[in-house]
Amino acid sequence: MPDTRPLRTISDLRPGDHACCFYETAEKQRAVLTPFLRQGLERGEKVIYILDVSTVEAIVAYLRRDGLDVEPYLARGQMVFLTRDETYMQAGVFDPDTMIALLQAETDRALAEGYSALRITGEMGWTLRGLPGSERLIEYEADLNEFSPSSKCLALCQYDWRAFGPQLLMDVLSTHSVALVNAIVYDNYYYMSPATVLGHGVSAAQLRHWSKSLAERGPPEAAVVRSVERQMERQNLYHLTFRELMILRLVAVGKSDGETAIALHISLLTAHKHVANILRKMGAASRTEASTRALREGLVE
Repeated sequence: MPDTRPLRTISDLRPGDHACCFYETAEKQRAVLTPFLRQGLERGEKVIYILDVSTVEAIVAYLRRDGLDVEPYLARGQMVFLTRDETYMQAGVFDPDTMIALLQAETDRALAEGYSALRITGEMGWTLRGLPGSERLIEYEADLNEFSPSSKCLALCQYDWRAFGPQLLMDVLSTHSVALVNAIVYDNYYYMSPATVLGHGVSAAQLRHWSKSLAERGPPEAAVVRSVERQMERQNLYHLTFRELMILRLVAVGKSDGETAIALHISLLTAHKHVANILRKMGAASRTEASTRALREGLVE
């Protein structure tokens, strides 16, 4: 069964994939979008970008900054920008079936125009504004998992970690087989099938999934725990707690606070606080300094 290690890169995404993107800053959003869009254009796919708060100019600037001449793709209609009102809210109310039908129609159109597939990405912040039907977001994400695998459509749903609440993001994570967290691609261990989500509801489905996982995997993060226990047996000059040593181990291999939060099933705020405590106890000015010292002194393996 897949775990949460990075198994793929953005270039490995293919038609039929349904991925979500969680990002904490505009720069990390750009780090995902630039290769995602560019690779689609260069592979002969039609690319559709659904705007919410971003502008056409900003997205085009990402590609130009990466050295791509965007104008030919725009001129021949290979790259198209649409708005929330032209897509998700086209009928004045968000209806998952209507949106899936639009995706099918756009995929068929792309293939008829001679493109190898449709690559589409949408900003999902509009669902936080109380628009009619927006409460059906998770139903839509689950339905998209029925549509995507047999289609020539690659879909990337964008979620700003700073705007969405943790419970909603957990539900979103449950409905995407591939997750990009701050530009790192993961095969999503927490994914649940659309039949499970739609048949039981997200919370009940999560409980069933997690209970089964306990039986199948044993204690979570067992390998990390064993490694940290070995470190606890050594001299710990900085008086780090067991949890802090676990987090220091993840920091030392380059994990961000967001990735650490997912790996250890804690909130992003809790991860931030633990990292701050580690730096304070070690007298380190940066994550890099703490990581280097921890490796040199044998605090992590």
